[in-house]
Amino acid sequence: MTPVKAPSGEHTAKRRSMWYICGTACLVLAFYACTTTDGGRPASDAWATPMGHGPVGSSHASDPATAAKELSVARRMVQANEFSLVIPRLQQIISKYPGDPAAIDARYYLGHSYYAVGAYNDALRYLNEYIELAPDGPHVDSSREITARLTDEAVEITPTELEAQASTLQSAIDAEPDNMATRLELANLYWEQGKYEKAGMIYAELLQRWPRLENDLVVKRRIERSNTGQITILTPEEVERRHREAEPLVIYNVSSFRSGRFEGWPATSHERYYNVTGQAVNQSQTLLDDVRIIVTIYGLGHMVYDTKTVNIGALRPGEVRAFSVQFSQFDNIHNIARHECVGTFRR
Repeated sequence: MTPVKAPSGEHTAKRRSMWYICGTACLVLAFYACTTTDGGRPASDAWATPMGHGPVGSSHASDPATAAKELSVARRMVQANEFSLVIPRLQQIISKYPGDPAAIDARYYLGHSYYAVGAYNDALRYLNEYIELAPDGPHVDSSREITARLTDEAVEITPTELEAQASTLQSAIDAEPDNMATRLELANLYWEQGKYEKAGMIYAELLQRWPRLENDLVVKRRIERSNTGQITILTPEEVERRHREAEPLVIYNVSSFRSGRFEGWPATSHERYYNVTGQAVNQSQTLLDDVRIIVTIYGLGHMVYDTKTVNIGALRPGEVRAFSVQFSQFDNIHNIARHECVGTFRR
């Protein structure tokens, strides 16, 4: 009688090893496919306005609770009338947390802030987005009131009429060169039309002849004079550029997944690994050295399971790098409550 030979443990081990090698190879290929070193930026500009600071700075990306905290900080800035400073932060919330309730509310505060600084087209855009995304939201009535006001103004005053109004003001200035109030009205009109350079030139002239205007809240949001007397026009683009330079490193597209199950495992078995992936970008115009991404996984409460560091190295202006970290130090993969990515850099 010929004995029946059972599958050997060696055969099973080899089979599992093959699956493990294939899975690891796929992860490595995906990592390098996501790496961009051409200095370009994704079309969505997903990293607009970062978090990070100083010669040695950091950037954070975490769970949705972080979005709510960032929105709370931005809300306080709006209440303090720090509109020019809060605009890039609100843009950051929208780009970092798409689909999150905080990103929806951020659109209302962004529209409100743009309205306060006189950028009416941008205000109308974000307020309409908020109304569309949150038709029953807590700020809908206020948003509709502002958009109705802006729409009425757009209907009542056509571009031709605005040009005629500007021409009338210019004629009044020519007739009374020392009438500072008329010059200020013309500057405000140009700013509301988005003609920031023309408005800035008039504001600069007003500051030369009327120094007390420097304390005006509206003027302070639109123009800046350095200690050497140099004038800078604080257009929305300039405010955004400054924020990017001050806080250059952004971590975005952060996600997690589980892996490590093999064919033949019981249905009750859990995956072996918890993986965190994402991308980091240098959105400034200067080189960032010694860039590192520190990834931490947490259990219930504030319990730390494990922390790993990805050494990215130098990041050129506009350069994007992908990162991926795999964890296995935890008691049960289902007890992992959240993960956090912190980026550090030197200049």
